[in-house]
Amino acid sequence: MSGCYKLYNLYMSEMPISEARERLAEVVGKARDGGEETILTHYGAPAAVVISFGEYQRLKPLRDEAGDYELPPEITAQINEGRRHPGRRQPRPRRASRAER
Repeated sequence: MSGCYKLYNLYMSEMPISEARERLAEVVGKARDGGEETILTHYGAPAAVVISFGEYQRLKPLRDEAGDYELPPEITAQINEGRRHPGRRQPRPRRASRAER
């Protein structure tokens, strides 16, 4: 295991996208067979999560039912802080949601 790989618990870990690219079969296998969630990071900020297809199917109806949900301001502030790139002065702009497209 690389030094960049971070284990939260038996069911969740974190790794940079660059490392996940090299270990994609392993990451997918852990999600599919062991139910392990892997948070993929870009410059240290969470960018995506690899979950099993079964977990995706379980979560998708919940997302569809939720509609337009506004995150609490403290969580929005944490997300915006995570979007700050070390070489940039301004945070990365927020992408339009599916509903806004």
